[in-house]
Amino acid sequence: MFAPDTTIELGDVTLAVDDRGAARRAAGATPLVLIHGFTGGRIDFTDVIDDLATDRRVVAWDHRGHSDSTNTGDLASYTFDSLVGDAWQAVDALGLDRFHLLGHSMGGVVAQRLVLEHPERIASLILMDTLAEPALSIPEEWIDKFTTMGREQGMARVAEVMADFGAGQMVAPEDERPRILERNRHKLTNMDPEAFRGLATALRTFEPLLDALPEVACTTTVIVGEHDVPLRGQAEAIAAAIPGAELVVIDGAAHCPQEERRDAWLAAVQGHLARCD
Repeated sequence: MFAPDTTIELGDVTLAVDDRGAARRAAGATPLVLIHGFTGGRIDFTDVIDDLATDRRVVAWDHRGHSDSTNTGDLASYTFDSLVGDAWQAVDALGLDRFHLLGHSMGGVVAQRLVLEHPERIASLILMDTLAEPALSIPEEWIDKFTTMGREQGMARVAEVMADFGAGQMVAPEDERPRILERNRHKLTNMDPEAFRGLATALRTFEPLLDALPEVACTTTVIVGEHDVPLRGQAEAIAAAIPGAELVVIDGAAHCPQEERRDAWLAAVQGHLARCD
């Protein structure tokens, strides 16, 4: 149902990749890379990737331990350093020397690391519902509970429990909710419980990036959902730290505005790309 367009082999890890706009690879428009968040997947961009690929190449992959990419079963393999290394290998394998970059949630942490490491390769930056300082609001008990459940009962059980909770928190249009919930179940059911543990812990403990963000020189847009209460303050701080960054608040959206308020999100992203190109 969610078969990738292609895969990338990175040693003992295979990444599932959606690669759109292949016919426009040589058309001159700078490609766009989309990086998803914790417990997410490339299918988080299913509703928007083809719209973005009308005039450029657009690629998204599943992180290791997520959705349709390799589950290593090794807790030590799930660090932000691993995700950043995978990202560089992925863009190199795809032949992307310079590209626009969008990072969502945990993917925004990865995106910040990428632009700080090699600013010459990032044409512009979009940071969506993300953070630059550790998310200490994630309780360790929550991590322990769902990691244990995933290890002992399978991640399908975690998906079931989270779906029951998430259904009551959704702000997406009602007719969109069943398919969003189906995607969420797919992602969690296929997630490695070791990735859940390792990366949830990393979100609580990573080295803060906020003080380094004034080094970012490329055009930057920071997007956040109006109702993404845990990350509204971080979005404002990130936008204030990056010189010239624009903050866009998507009315009515929460943590996934590309699904919850698709048209407004597309307008923000396409407007950003138009300014850059």
